[in-house]
Amino acid sequence: MRNCFLIVICMVCFLIVDCKKESTSSDTSEYTYQIPVQKNDGWETASLSHVNMDPTPIISMMNELLKRDNHGIHSILIIKDSKLVFEEYFNGKDLYSSYKTFGPEVVHCLCSVTKSFTSALLGIALDNRFISATEEKMFSYFPDYSDLYDDEKGKITLHHLLTMTSGLEWDEHSYSFTDPRNDLRQFNDSADPIRYLLQKPVVHTPGTFFRYNGGAVNLLGEIIHRASGLGIEDFSMEYLFEPLGITDFRWLILEPSGLTYTSGDLHLRPRDMAKFGYLFLNGGSWKGKRIISPKWINESTQGYSLDGAYGYLWWLRTYQIGSRRIESYHAGGWGGQFIIVVRELNMVVVFTGGNFNTDGDTPVFSRVESYILPAAL
Repeated sequence: MRNCFLIVICMVCFLIVDCKKESTSSDTSEYTYQIPVQKNDGWETASLSHVNMDPTPIISMMNELLKRDNHGIHSILIIKDSKLVFEEYFNGKDLYSSYKTFGPEVVHCLCSVTKSFTSALLGIALDNRFISATEEKMFSYFPDYSDLYDDEKGKITLHHLLTMTSGLEWDEHSYSFTDPRNDLRQFNDSADPIRYLLQKPVVHTPGTFFRYNGGAVNLLGEIIHRASGLGIEDFSMEYLFEPLGITDFRWLILEPSGLTYTSGDLHLRPRDMAKFGYLFLNGGSWKGKRIISPKWINESTQGYSLDGAYGYLWWLRTYQIGSRRIESYHAGGWGGQFIIVVRELNMVVVFTGGNFNTDGDTPVFSRVESYILPAAL
């Protein structure tokens, strides 16, 4: 009798252990790579192996992400040799929503990635001779604010606005964005944001000191508007988005001023973000059509400030893969929004995310360095 009881206990224990193994196995299913779906959006899709990328690191990256529910990444796309070879989406919190199911047709808030679009629009304005040069003085476009002019402000050029070296007093990082002491918060809420910024004193000689200044990027947007006679929505549609085949985009309009917010919160689909990155990788052309001059592509992605780490509203970064250094430049935004261009590998990488309460950069850069770039080497 005792032996029978022991046998029953052993069998129950075996079944419990076996059930746990089955449950664990089903919870950690392995990622299966699939070629991105071909759509009528201008992208040709292909496999990773077709462009000589090793799928193994990419699969490892996805297996690592699928085991976590707090990585905050919403999408990852890879363009290699002009083809979309990787595309995955995750659900999560966007800046203006508590939860979203993300996918190829869903627009995403770009946060400060928008700044690089504004830089490109300024380059297009230069190409079309609405603006003559980046050496033009900022105040020449704001005669209606001449009461705020002084000799130091008169030295500020478009180049200084593009490189975050205007020298104007500004602080958008010491306090949270919701804090009324935050300059960007006050700028956004102002009835006259342009006046709010132009009345600031110059505290550093223009061109000598990097100070991240979202307000200054909105000055550039207003300069494009005043130079071309077109609002940013119309200018961007005619000269950038329509030529790229982008139809679903949304700029934020500040209230109560009605100013188009060109320093942040443009909404685009990730595939369209990739088009913008590829436009720069491809020397300013899309499908054989010239949209931006190669001259502007080259000039805007050079390092001018922050010890060479910042161009014309683009960031420059070097990745270390073993003994090899890989140069890149990227548009970056709060929460983990990135368009990364790696010219020597003929590659564009796009990330969107919802890391708004944490550092959204590290999950992106570490995965690019640990998985994505090694897959292409």
